[in-house]
Amino acid sequence: MEPAAYKRKGQIVKKPITILLWLGLILPWSAYGAGQGRSLKDRIRAVSNRLYIKDGRMEVTLFPLTSVSLNDAFYQKYGGGLGLAYHMTESLSLQLMGTYSVNVPSGLTAYFGSNTTTAIPYAGKRKILAAADFCWAPVYGKISLASDLVWHFDVYVLGGAGGVQGEHINASQKFAFGGEFGVGAHVFFTRSIAMKMELKDLVLFDKVSFDPSYEKNDIQHQLMFNLGFSFFFLEGTKEEGI
Repeated sequence: MEPAAYKRKGQIVKKPITILLWLGLILPWSAYGAGQGRSLKDRIRAVSNRLYIKDGRMEVTLFPLTSVSLNDAFYQKYGGGLGLAYHMTESLSLQLMGTYSVNVPSGLTAYFGSNTTTAIPYAGKRKILAAADFCWAPVYGKISLASDLVWHFDVYVLGGAGGVQGEHINASQKFAFGGEFGVGAHVFFTRSIAMKMELKDLVLFDKVSFDPSYEKNDIQHQLMFNLGFSFFFLEGTKEEGI
C-alpha cells in the first residue's frame, strides 16, 4: 500500500510541473504571433497616452501682437496676424504665416531722422510679413511639474521662404524676399488647444542706402520670436487606445 501511495503522490506533484512547463513554452510563442504584422513603433511606443494627435489635422494660430523683432536697433516691431498649418504626419507639416507690424521707433531713429545727410538703412520699418515653411518635429515628450500636472510638448525645426514689405525713412515703399529657418515648440493644454513658440531668422536680400548717393546690395537678418495660441481642427488619425 505504501509504494502505491507514494506513486500517486509523485504523479500529483509531477502534473502541475508538466503544465507549467508547457505554458512556459506556449505563451512566448503566442505573444510573438500576436506581435506579427505590427511595426516596432506600433508595439513599443516611446511616449504612451498622447494628449493630442496632429496627423491629418489643421492648425490655426493666432498671434495677438506677439511676433516680436529681436535685433532691430531702429524699430521695435510687434506683429499681429494668423498662421495656418496642415499636419501630414505626426512629425511633418506645412505652414503659412502672415502678420502686420506696429513699429515703435527707438532713440536711433530720432537721431538719424534729424540728420539731413543720412538716411536710416533699410533694416527695418516693417509693415507686412508673409512666410511659408516646412516643419519637422522629431521630439515629443511630457514634463511632470507636479504629481497631477503633466504638460505634453513637441519640438520642431522649420525652413522656408518669406517676404517683407516696409518703407524707408522717406516713406518710399520697399519689398524684400528671402529664406528663413528656425526652431519651434508646442505646449498642449488640451487635444485642441496649444501654445506655439517659434524663434525664426528671416534672411533678406535687398539694397540698403546709408546716404542719398550710396546704395549697395546687402543681406539682412530679421530675427523674430513668435508666441501664439493654436487651435486644432479635424479628427485626424487617432492613436490606438485613446
